[in-house]
Amino acid sequence: MSDTLYNRIDYKLDNLLMDIESGKLGLPDLQRPFVWSNTKVRELFDSMLLGYPIGYLMLWDSPEDGGKSKQIGTEGHAIKEAKQLIIDGQQRLTSLYAVMYGKEVVDERFNKKRIVIAFHPLSRKFEVSTAPLMRNPEWIGDISTLFLEKKTLTYTNRFVSALRESFEKNDKPFTDEDEQTVADNIQELLALKNYMVPTLSITDQANEEDVAEIFKRVNSGGAKLNENDFILTLISVHDEAERRKIEQFCYDATVPVKGGTSYNHIFVPKPAHLIRAVMAYGFKRARLRYAYMVLRGKDMDTGVYSSELRERKFKELESYLAQVLDLNNWHEFINCVVSAGNLTSAMISSDNALVYTYVMYLIGKYDFKVAAKTLRRAIARWFYMASVTYYYTSSFEGKVQQDLNNIGELRDADQFVAYIDRKIAGAFTEDYFGITLPAEFATVSTIGPSWNAFCAAQNILNSKALFSTMHIRDLFQPGASGTKASVERHHLWPKAYLATIGYANDRDRNQIANYAYIEWKDNLDISDTAPAEYWPTAIDGISESTLRDMCDTNALPDDWTRLSYPQFLEARRKLMAGVVRRGYEALLEN
Repeated sequence: MSDTLYNRIDYKLDNLLMDIESGKLGLPDLQRPFVWSNTKVRELFDSMLLGYPIGYLMLWDSPEDGGKSKQIGTEGHAIKEAKQLIIDGQQRLTSLYAVMYGKEVVDERFNKKRIVIAFHPLSRKFEVSTAPLMRNPEWIGDISTLFLEKKTLTYTNRFVSALRESFEKNDKPFTDEDEQTVADNIQELLALKNYMVPTLSITDQANEEDVAEIFKRVNSGGAKLNENDFILTLISVHDEAERRKIEQFCYDATVPVKGGTSYNHIFVPKPAHLIRAVMAYGFKRARLRYAYMVLRGKDMDTGVYSSELRERKFKELESYLAQVLDLNNWHEFINCVVSAGNLTSAMISSDNALVYTYVMYLIGKYDFKVAAKTLRRAIARWFYMASVTYYYTSSFEGKVQQDLNNIGELRDADQFVAYIDRKIAGAFTEDYFGITLPAEFATVSTIGPSWNAFCAAQNILNSKALFSTMHIRDLFQPGASGTKASVERHHLWPKAYLATIGYANDRDRNQIANYAYIEWKDNLDISDTAPAEYWPTAIDGISESTLRDMCDTNALPDDWTRLSYPQFLEARRKLMAGVVRRGYEALLEN
């Protein structure tokens, strides 16, 4: 039998809370800031008083090199080096600690707040405290006052006396039996400190992969920890201010403002995205399990952990993270993405493509000092390629690491830009545009790389919507159309018409080669008539040169209304691939 990686131990709640107070038990912000509602905290106390289980805790013994623990309150802890970290059960323990010790917590915006729970001793009922409950003599308005009271008998007698006086003042009976009920229930509330919490204590011999596997197997809902969680844990434990910067950056990206924050129309990053960016850019590690080891202070050559190395790596982390979160870098990169034809978040089909293209931008700017204009054009080309070809989709960590290793051998800015163009040329071959990409257009998915690439190319080429004087890119702009989109995807062969000629399956009718962007008012006018019927009317009054350009950038075959539907799809897929190619060639020229 292999060595046991954990032990099952039932801890008395009071002992756990005292270990938190002393600092022996660390509370790193493993998954997120404290996000439980006050109502959920109330339900937790109610479950405990009723004797219901509240789930397992999972603790992980710290390695011998130790680590500073995150504090929940504002006071310092007596023990500076945590002996155990809370891996699962943080929200429960934070709730209990904050309420019973009267401590403040921080919410997802890192604002401090108190969680105040009230208790009605006659009915054994908990409520989230309010001002009226704080004034009501029938309620203990803040149960932390009871848990922090050293003379609990005196507290109980004082409460009972005030309650009896209130009842008598309101001509309500208060019997000796009521008095005993109140006293007993207050004692039961105090006895929650003796509640036995089932706990899995994981030994310090377990690594992060062991802990993640134990976590997954214990949680019946199939929850899983990954490398992002562990790295965020380390940042929370050793440098909480940096974790807050990450969370703030991500939050700001969701709030529309005029400027000065990470907000944009393209991408809302998550902490995991920024972790990957800083690890790949700063530490040149695409595989996060190795990045995690580095931040724990492991010498990758000797395998030895040291607190000195860990502290040095965290200093480096602060420097790299400052560059990743720099708003000038961020918005200049977003401009690169926009210049590659991607105008809205709906056009982004791969988060990895964004994250790792940002890494390429930072490497070009800081490691190779590439001139701003040259870098902007090179990064736009790289993102265009990465998006179109699914570059970061499968086995992406290995691909990124290979790029990082290769880039590490380059000497100057010219070699860096040449590397980008060499990789793009290896992806954008004649066979890719002539065979692979047309085949990828044989799909109904308009949220994948193929359709997004075609739309991006149209934006780069300043294509106009069908039958319109408006450029598609202008119709895409946020806020251009009020509550209804100015541009819509139009079935060139209307669905209802296709049904009349034997194409009843949406898989056939919704092929992306059957779509083109059109102003919504024109879409309403076309309705469900046959192409040969609506086309002459729709193009009436459009000059021959304008019509030729419109058909060209919208990839419409010559005399397409005379083709059969399968012939049309096959011809247009090739033309759409050609538009994508021309979009890239335009990026080369700009």
